[in-house]
Amino acid sequence: MSVLEFLSSWGLFARPYTLTLLAAMGLSMLGVVTAARRQVFMAAAVAQASTFGFAVFALFAGAAATQASGSVWRDIVVIGSAVGAALLTMLGDGRQTQGSRLDGDERTAWVFIAAGAGAILVLAHAPAGMEQFRRMQASSVIGATRLDVVTFAALLAAMIGVLLWAGRSLVLLLADPVMASAIGMRVRAWDLGLAVFSGACVGLGVRSTGMLFTFGCLALPVMIAKQACGEVRSLFWASPVVALVAALVGLWLSYAWDLPPGQVVVALLCVVLVAAAAGRFAWDAMAR
Repeated sequence: MSVLEFLSSWGLFARPYTLTLLAAMGLSMLGVVTAARRQVFMAAAVAQASTFGFAVFALFAGAAATQASGSVWRDIVVIGSAVGAALLTMLGDGRQTQGSRLDGDERTAWVFIAAGAGAILVLAHAPAGMEQFRRMQASSVIGATRLDVVTFAALLAAMIGVLLWAGRSLVLLLADPVMASAIGMRVRAWDLGLAVFSGACVGLGVRSTGMLFTFGCLALPVMIAKQACGEVRSLFWASPVVALVAALVGLWLSYAWDLPPGQVVVALLCVVLVAAAAGRFAWDAMAR
């Protein structure tokens, strides 16, 4: 299929395509934060928690409310669950909390396991709810709404604004939190803000694009960018570029081969990561 045929399809699939591009770039920028803090698995746990929030809503609201695309209360429960999980896992930052022998990684594992098991159990006897849950576990951008597009455009603009306004402070916090605290930065306040924002973004991502696409765009673009970039600052622009290119190519391939776009984009990112890692290994071997 030619590129012109793909471009001609934008009139029909403008919202899903736009949402895919915006979400890929925004989530990849957020992925730099989780990668720099060595909390990539935290993103998976937060995404899993948002599906648990959906399951709880489905249990109490019923099938009709669950299937309603504009349910505000459903979105509040889903996003609230993701924010709560982000606070529980991200604020630990790999350290043990006072009075507990569980460190951040162990709490993250607990959130992931408990949310996954709990979501299945609460929906075990709700066929309609299970179908919606399976859709969230996979990826689906076909039903994107104008609100989804506007929301992710606003989130991406907010991320760019933060980088322009306080990029140096954020990079210092991610690279050396001890130094950031020593020069007077309010590290705990930053941690709280990052946790809430991360949870909200992941919750919105899972609701709009599915868990697979959300976690894939959080984790994979930054892994690819790290093969060429050695500094956190450069990752903030390299990761969204990788995500944007992969999303565009993935959308083209999904349209040409009639495949789900979310899965195609994530699979393409996986292939590119293997190629980038192999190329980096070969480069390092030649440099020795």
